Amino acid sequence: MATYQGELETCKKGGNTKMDQNILTRRSLRATIFATALSLVLCLLVLATPNQAAAQTDNDANRPAAQQPDNDRNQPAVQKPDRDDMSPAAQQNRDRDKDKDNVAAGRPDKDINHTELKNFDKFLDSHPEIAEDLAKNPSLVNDQDYVNKHPDLKDFLQSHPGVREEIKENPQVFMRREQRFESREGNETNAGITNQELRNFDKFLDSHREIADDLQKNPSLVDDQDYVNKHPDLKVFLQTHTGVRQQVKQNPGFFMQRERKYEKNEDRSKPQK
Repeated sequence: MATYQGELETCKKGGNTKMDQNILTRRSLRATIFATALSLVLCLLVLATPNQAAAQTDNDANRPAAQQPDNDRNQPAVQKPDRDDMSPAAQQNRDRDKDKDNVAAGRPDKDINHTELKNFDKFLDSHPEIAEDLAKNPSLVNDQDYVNKHPDLKDFLQSHPGVREEIKENPQVFMRREQRFESREGNETNAGITNQELRNFDKFLDSHREIADDLQKNPSLVDDQDYVNKHPDLKVFLQTHTGVRQQVKQNPGFFMQRERKYEKNEDRSKPQK
């Protein structure tokens, strides 16, 4: 009996030791899992911190800059003198200065279009005297006395408001653009003008002084069918000289200039008596 109780006590002691070991093992495992989880959380926090900083930086970069007070906006605008209140000399100086500024900056007057230049060029071709006056002094186009003395110019400006506005704003620039247009048109016409055609036309005008005088004053008459019909010799000449007819119809003003230049050169080449 005593032996049995001793063995029982020994078994109990052995059972308690195993139970304690199991408890310690479970506690150690829990501590390890907790430590591992804590480490993972810390790692995630460390990785997330740079991303938050970068996002904050991007937000700051995309944030609109603070508006600085516009002091100039609150200042009164400088009033420029109205052109109508300026003297002709002051207008000419203003136009010349503006022309220089535009040329220096390489910016042409964009308001001047091809149609306006073509209309004005055609008018000047048919009015050589006005063309010569404006070439010398473009500001005359804004001189009301001069305009009143030339009814054709007055009518043209009234019926072509686009030309009137542009040439009033800056006559020097407009006239230079017109001259470049005339030169470009002339170069295109010049390619088809031969000395033989000029010689034939010069010879015809020499023998028809009245027609020559009319065409010098108004080169566009050569393209006026009523005028041509009233001058049978001119009509026959144009019909038999198709090259002259085509070139003078394309640009009568330039063709007449070439004819005058040809005549001057011919006069110089003649022996002096």
